[in-house]
Amino acid sequence: MSFIAIWLLVLVAGFSCKSTNKEEKNNIQTEITKEESIFDLVRESALLNVIVRKLGHEFPVSISVVNGAEIRWVQIDKPEKDVSDLIRQISENTNMALQEINDYYFLYPLEQSIYENLTKLSLTELPQKYSNIKITAGFGAGTKLFNVFNSLNFTYGCNIVADNSLAELPIGELVVFQKPLSVALEMILKSARIVPQSIRWCAKDDFIFFYTPLNMRVDQLTGCKVFDNEGKQSILDKEVIISLPKSVPLNKKGSLPFYDGAMPLSKIAPVLANQTGLTIEMMVGTENLPINPCYLNKIKLKLALDLLTFQWLDTSYTYSIENEKIVFIKLGN
Repeated sequence: MSFIAIWLLVLVAGFSCKSTNKEEKNNIQTEITKEESIFDLVRESALLNVIVRKLGHEFPVSISVVNGAEIRWVQIDKPEKDVSDLIRQISENTNMALQEINDYYFLYPLEQSIYENLTKLSLTELPQKYSNIKITAGFGAGTKLFNVFNSLNFTYGCNIVADNSLAELPIGELVVFQKPLSVALEMILKSARIVPQSIRWCAKDDFIFFYTPLNMRVDQLTGCKVFDNEGKQSILDKEVIISLPKSVPLNKKGSLPFYDGAMPLSKIAPVLANQTGLTIEMMVGTENLPINPCYLNKIKLKLALDLLTFQWLDTSYTYSIENEKIVFIKLGN
């Protein structure tokens, strides 16, 4: 798998946004000037993912590339000095179409017209709060969506989750500089080849849940109706931080570990019990339910459990709270 790492130039607490300070920017620039410039690199020939990463380091630019296209070679004898013109050159040199929208660039292959549909995806309907969160980040091609969302959650205090029909999709090479979270998510989803017809979302100020029509709760999820049901037990209002499959330090130094895929409920149950302070019981048929790596910030227990269980596409799997115990249920048993 190609470069699967996240570089995060801005670390914040909660939903606050704090720009990289001047000293940090100067240090970054000093290190970069010692390396080969982007203009030298494109003259010599390099893979598109390396070029995009380099552009993200050298310039305040935001670029999203469709997954799979990052392995195209870039070689330009006379690169333009203007960054916008250079990016247009790169798209032509790699036989890629270029969409310029919301102050970012989206590159996708010209060969297949189906990719044109990706350009229509828009997340402008997200709550205003998500336009106020500014993201600066980079992700390597092949990074799975759950790792991307968890990294944003960990760093920016969000609670973004996708159901199992989306969570393991790999994204393309991506660099984001000071873009609203709503725009960053739009770039991420496009790079993962997700067309508008195949994705829906339920978004409120304290969470975003992405799902597809394959989710059997689709009618309940429309308009967030299924999240509106208030818990009848006070314990469901308890605030928790969920970090699966392992607990991570809460000082937010460094980055969140990346994982390869889901783990069975039986394996993460002890961690979930420790983080919720409740006993976990699994009815027959629930032990092997897949739990994707998940990081949720200071969230009510009910919402955390909803976001975990709604990832399962089958509505016959759910949970209940009984006497300080979380019971995972397979209906019909």
